[in-house]
Amino acid sequence: MNIIPVPAFSDNYIWTLVNEEQQTAICVDPGQAQPVLSYFKTHKLRLDGILLTHHHADHIGGVPELLNHFPLAWVYGPKDQRIPQPFHSITESDSIEWLGCHFKVLEIPGHTSSHICYFEPQYEALFCGDTLFSAGCGRVFDGSLEALFASLTRLGHLPGSTKVYCGHEYTLQNLRFANQVEPQNTDIQLEMSKFNQPDYHCSLPSTIEKEKRINPFLRTTEPSVIQYAVNRGCSLVEPLRVFRQLREDKNNFS
Repeated sequence: MNIIPVPAFSDNYIWTLVNEEQQTAICVDPGQAQPVLSYFKTHKLRLDGILLTHHHADHIGGVPELLNHFPLAWVYGPKDQRIPQPFHSITESDSIEWLGCHFKVLEIPGHTSSHICYFEPQYEALFCGDTLFSAGCGRVFDGSLEALFASLTRLGHLPGSTKVYCGHEYTLQNLRFANQVEPQNTDIQLEMSKFNQPDYHCSLPSTIEKEKRINPFLRTTEPSVIQYAVNRGCSLVEPLRVFRQLREDKNNFS
């Protein structure tokens, strides 16, 4: 299986999982149909199915048109009435099989109240939508900060070799904020330097191990991150309070 980033909008990735032997594929969070259709036409692929992580339009907007072209394709997503029918709602206890792949469904609310992700242990692949980004995390919309913190903590407990396939290319901006939090963190500086290479465009996938070194939202117990929060006025240094300070500051970072 090959995992291909199909770009959409200005910074979305529609992760497309391709079985070249059977010339079939599934895609994750197709916010636009046309980029997927163009890729499928070029590579002579058939769409078997769609996996959705949450209800935001830039992650589901292309579904109707894709189903018009591939009416036999299945659609799975979180139990959320804001996702238009037809689709099969799934929860934590469910799993999805596709051509030897076994996707475990994990409920990771926070960015939205019903956000889920898909973890495939054989390929060590995590499709996490807008919950975890490289060097960052999603904003809170209709979820809660406490839920987002718990979800990120949970993802941080996955194997370090897990490859992280995020929904957006936000890495450079996230690294700039992370560097402000930890200006002495050489791992962050190394990742930032990669963007000076003219052919470096897609920074993903990341890994859980890397994120634990560069992502301040997964480093709330690190002394350097705690010190940043204290300097910003955080009176309590428990991880959730540090996380809250980081998220508030990132919301206003430019």
